[in-house]
Amino acid sequence: MKTGLKVVQGAVLAAVVLALSSGTALAQQFEKIENIPKQGIPAGRFVGIAYGIIWLAVLTYVVLVAGGLKRVNQEIADLKRKVGAGSGASRG
Repeated sequence: MKTGLKVVQGAVLAAVVLALSSGTALAQQFEKIENIPKQGIPAGRFVGIAYGIIWLAVLTYVVLVAGGLKRVNQEIADLKRKVGAGSGASRG
């Protein structure tokens, strides 16, 4: 029981320390820096590549699922045919 109390006390102490330490970060002042060189990142190209990869993954998934669905439908048709052939032979 005492170990549970120590865990709770440690968690409360950690929360208090985090709450107090965040106040010093808010008190800092930031100065605007002017005349810094602009860095150009070709974001449009990266976004296009990312969308291309995502669409390729989605297309691959759809093709794989469609192939599996076709295989399952063929197996169901085979089973129906086998059940139909088996029930017709046993009735006669």
